[in-house]
Amino acid sequence: MKKCSLSVLVYACPCLSVFVRVLLRGIIFLLFASCVAGQFVSVAMSASNTKSFSRNAPPKADPKACFYFLHGDDEAAIENFRRQIVEACLTAGEREENYREFVPPAGASTLRHILGEIMSELSTVSLLPGARRVVTLYTIQDFFEARAKGGAGRSARTKTGVGGGAAIAGGDTPKTTPSMRMAKFIETELPSLDGMLIVIAIEDYEKWKRISPSNPVVALARKQETLHAFRQTSAQFAFFDALFARNTQLALTLWREWVQRAAASPKPYYALTAQLRLLIEAKTAVSSQLQSRGISRVQFEKEFMPAEPDKNLFALKPDFRRDKLLRSAANFTFPELLTAYEKLAPLQKYAIPLASDTSVPDRNLLAELWIIGFTVKCDRRP
Repeated sequence: MKKCSLSVLVYACPCLSVFVRVLLRGIIFLLFASCVAGQFVSVAMSASNTKSFSRNAPPKADPKACFYFLHGDDEAAIENFRRQIVEACLTAGEREENYREFVPPAGASTLRHILGEIMSELSTVSLLPGARRVVTLYTIQDFFEARAKGGAGRSARTKTGVGGGAAIAGGDTPKTTPSMRMAKFIETELPSLDGMLIVIAIEDYEKWKRISPSNPVVALARKQETLHAFRQTSAQFAFFDALFARNTQLALTLWREWVQRAAASPKPYYALTAQLRLLIEAKTAVSSQLQSRGISRVQFEKEFMPAEPDKNLFALKPDFRRDKLLRSAANFTFPELLTAYEKLAPLQKYAIPLASDTSVPDRNLLAELWIIGFTVKCDRRP
């Protein structure tokens, strides 16, 4: 009996050992698979969170919407999104008859001149079944904040753009403005007309040209969540910081990035002169030249500054722009600033080449040579 039990155990051990090995391998495989699955789930969850909370993701056009308000200084991004909206609403064959753009002329860039025509266009029934009427309204002055020429008159004026509809000083009830009529049309009538209105407002932050939050049309777009801002991650402001800090390498890098984004626009070249003029004003304000001539800083601010707000150091908004220029003025001497200003003349001349010019130098090369000469510090001998 003992022999039989022992023989059975001897023969069973190899089989038992094989079974244990297979079982252990199965357990290890299951543990490994669960770890891999856990890692995959965690990666997928982190990816989905990044996607949902990404701030740089461009908006998507909603064909069911009937109104969009696009604003900012990034014209390329605004145009790309406008094109996306139009393509979501109309096919290529439908656009010729059902899409129209309103670009107000310079002398009539207010809403009251074209509001009736816009409403009429959106109220027109398309001849093509199922096609929508889509209208794009480009930049007009009504949607921007008013800019007072003097600080004293600012409180007496409405702080919205022309036709903004804000309360008038003194408690008077404002009259019905074109912006109010447009907002009411968009909210009450446009949804039943199955049209699409795209309003575009190109802002210029350097000239303090930005939309007014209290404008009825802007407020309605915010309420309907169709107000989209497209601001450049531009190198413009960083470039001038590097330029006035005399950081040659960084200034050249940012300048090339800015010029590439601006394409053929002469704006960067004109901005060089505008900012250098402001820096010369700042240098004058903080120097001893005024005191030696018996001129106080208050007198200099009131009597010697240009009337245009964008050319007046003390009229710059917000205030940190003025303070930054006043600090940067200490990095330069008067001879350096005046010499650099004179050397900008050829660049300003050829910023927009004329047909009568027999030869035109490379303006990018002129600008980069000027930046190098302006930022490199020379030995200052007493």
